[in-house]
Amino acid sequence: GTSGDALAPPGRTEMMRRAAQVMCRAAIARPAAAPMDSMHRTVAAPIYSARRAMGDKAPVSTDWEHATGLELKELQAAAEGKDFFDHYDFLKQPNGTKESPVVVTSSMPYRVVGATDPDDDTIVHWGRVEAGKPPVKIGSEWFVHKAEEPH
Repeated sequence: GTSGDALAPPGRTEMMRRAAQVMCRAAIARPAAAPMDSMHRTVAAPIYSARRAMGDKAPVSTDWEHATGLELKELQAAAEGKDFFDHYDFLKQPNGTKESPVVVTSSMPYRVVGATDPDDDTIVHWGRVEAGKPPVKIGSEWFVHKAEEPH
């Protein structure tokens, strides 16, 4: 048997070795999570100018360099030890009643909501809450839609 390298075009093995070195250097040089404004001052500017000077040999970009919008806000919150989307907030909330429904916020005109059956949590009752409409009973809970501006 022959190895895969023996069949590779000349120079390909060297190219792969160089790419691996660049990726390793970039991973080692990647800074710990930090607020984006301090990162721009200390790390990002030299990386951008090095990338322009190095051309194809430039290091691999980090998540911080590519992040925009909600992804950037999520990274900044994670650097501060927070959960931007607060994925478990619903567990802290009381059950919705007609007098005090669960408020579902969204920038969309409606949301599809699921509520587990109180007697059998393998059963999920689904319903739709719409902006500007009165509270809706889904399963054994009440929900109301609250419109908010997009992030």
